[in-house]
Amino acid sequence: HDAIPDDLVEIARINHLHSAKNPYSQFQTIYTLDEIKDSPALYGPVIKLQCCPTSDGAAAAVLVSERWLDKHPEHHSKAIEIAGQAIVTDQPETFGSSSMDLVEFQMTKRAVSAALVEANTPVARVGVCELHDCFAANELVTIDALGLCEPGKAGQFVRSGNISHGGRVVVNPSGGLISNGHPLGATGLAQCAELVWQLRGWANNRLAQYTTVALQHNLGLGGAAVVSVYKRADGLANAPMTDNEVSRVSGLGYNPATEARQATVEQIKSVLSRPHNNQWARVGGRGGDLEAIFLARI
Repeated sequence: HDAIPDDLVEIARINHLHSAKNPYSQFQTIYTLDEIKDSPALYGPVIKLQCCPTSDGAAAAVLVSERWLDKHPEHHSKAIEIAGQAIVTDQPETFGSSSMDLVEFQMTKRAVSAALVEANTPVARVGVCELHDCFAANELVTIDALGLCEPGKAGQFVRSGNISHGGRVVVNPSGGLISNGHPLGATGLAQCAELVWQLRGWANNRLAQYTTVALQHNLGLGGAAVVSVYKRADGLANAPMTDNEVSRVSGLGYNPATEARQATVEQIKSVLSRPHNNQWARVGGRGGDLEAIFLARI
């Protein structure tokens, strides 16, 4: 493979650059290449700013059927289709002599191939991607495994400016695990939320414009690789929406892709289902202005 150490530094730099425009990111500091190189060494060639942090967080997605969407055409412009999805689990040879197999290179290749076939979409149409960059090296490997670059040419792909705005594909516009954060169970849905905002055009301060297809990659070491392909339900390419436009269609009164606000009790109650209820959660923290027990209907 053609990678050099500076490629990993560049990957880290871009992720930190992207996260500065994500209001939910754990880190929002922009670093130079030299600042990243000078960050503390952790193990061997691995340095601190090339690694994801310990994180806490939550994310959610609302899934609806096509039949439901047909009955609610007012939501059609916001709907994002899961056009393809595949999960590949490990096999005994995963833990053999190949370090590339151990970091799920082959599992990712099989998963993306199956997901793209289901979506009837070539990888060349992917304009934005959220991938599992627990370390900068893992992003480099995954760029290759997903087929975003020519085989074995991920290093050159990065050096040529192909993983940010103006390049071949915007990789991790959220800042990725490295800078947005890695709250484990919530990581996959955080990736999903970012890609939905991208395809809707809501992420207007970091948008991969004129994109029709988004790709998501997530994994668990020695367990599973999952790849999802997203498209707009209306088949159109994305275009930036203003914050005022989003505030109207979101129903929140603001743009959640560019501004992070704490949910209010009233907002939570407004989206609860009706058949049953149970008091189960506290909003705003003990003693906070929003301290309240609300009814969760399950």
